[in-house]
Amino acid sequence: MREVSEFTTDAIEQQLLEIEAVIARGRAAQMTLLGEVDRRQVHTADGCRTLAEWVTARLDVHSDTARKLVSTARRLETLPNVTAAAGGGAVSFDRVWATAKAATPGEDDATLIAECWRYGVDGLARLHARRHRISRGDERRAFRDRYVYAQPNLDQSSWRVNATLSGMAGRSFVDALDAKVDELPNDLREARSTRYADALWQMSLDSLAGSDGATIEARTPLLSVFMDATDAAPTGGEAGVWIDGGPRVGADTLEAILCDGSIEVTARTQSGAPLDMGRRTRVIPPRLRRFVLARDDGCTIAGCTSRYRLQAHHIIPWSEGGVTDAENLATVCWFHHHVVIHGRGFRIDSGSPPRRRRLLPPIHGPPSS
Repeated sequence: MREVSEFTTDAIEQQLLEIEAVIARGRAAQMTLLGEVDRRQVHTADGCRTLAEWVTARLDVHSDTARKLVSTARRLETLPNVTAAAGGGAVSFDRVWATAKAATPGEDDATLIAECWRYGVDGLARLHARRHRISRGDERRAFRDRYVYAQPNLDQSSWRVNATLSGMAGRSFVDALDAKVDELPNDLREARSTRYADALWQMSLDSLAGSDGATIEARTPLLSVFMDATDAAPTGGEAGVWIDGGPRVGADTLEAILCDGSIEVTARTQSGAPLDMGRRTRVIPPRLRRFVLARDDGCTIAGCTSRYRLQAHHIIPWSEGGVTDAENLATVCWFHHHVVIHGRGFRIDSGSPPRRRRLLPPIHGPPSS
């Protein structure tokens, strides 16, 4: 056989098609044999729960492949024209499987073939979805089984959220997330699932604050922060700090809270006695905050045009000795403030122009995933 490098592109394509035809004929032969194996109930005699389990073990294929072979073999018993096309190698096994799956009881499979051949294999999945019948019972079952489950870890420093929604509710939920995600910059090129988490966070803030975050004086929900001085002082805030209701927070979150927002802080000594009952206040005085936001007139991160929940941020962190004055404050949108700076560990380059602030990568790299 000649070296592949000597083949023309047309010759390579032709050989690929011929090999696929051989695979298709082989799969068709397998499904004919599997039909007989199914009738003989061979798998039960061999101690397997299902025929697919038997195929997985005997043919050494993935369980998904085994299920496709078995389900298609059973459907082809009533689809002679599709069976003939498969046996002749005229179509790929994937197309045979998708066509058989789209068939409805009693349908003329010659008509089915004519319709299915107009679609790509992936498009046949959408055809099957359109043909799938949904009874009133199916709809009511989906509605009855709806739930949203939020499970915190032991110290509530992270949460796992799982949900099952009915079709209309799920579509509305995803559409709302998509609309919010499309408003977010994608500076970090993160996966859409990650950006969904940020969008859900934003939507929760809007609901709690009773505003869309577009106005300069968008109200920030009051946070009550509790601190055990005995544990917090020697660890730099990595231990002994929690929010009202139980969730533990670490140094990054504490810094974000102290940076901006409406908070009250209560610290206690080893004996449990209150060390200091902080009054409800903004760490950055409201008048100074309004001045900084008006001065900057939008997010100062280079290239960002967002005006969502604009907040003042310490360029040199307060925890590192940065002072709370206008020269050490920059206006940033919620995304750059909470996701990029406090969430991902980026820092503002203090030497960058005031209206085109650059971001410096985390000193120790991004958080491990």
